[in-house]
Amino acid sequence: EWHTVIIIGAVEGRFPSVYSYNSLEDLEEERRLMYVATTRAKNNLYITYPIDMFDYTLGMTLSKPSRFLEEIPENLLERWHLVEE
Repeated sequence: EWHTVIIIGAVEGRFPSVYSYNSLEDLEEERRLMYVATTRAKNNLYITYPIDMFDYTLGMTLSKPSRFLEEIPENLLERWHLVEE
């Protein structure tokens, strides 16, 4: 366990990986990885995702937050939105 855990890039196509979409077993493994990562935080858990992320391997822009974030109860979240001024 760690005092603080930071999960970066929690965007559809990365976490879960686009390669897990065709297999329920692979998707559940990705979900398990998210669970393990989030439950290792003792005091602070930060999950970040970009507004847009271009994936050069896939040749596409990823812009939807991870479906796994929808499974976290709203009362456990403190949302931060960063914007350029």
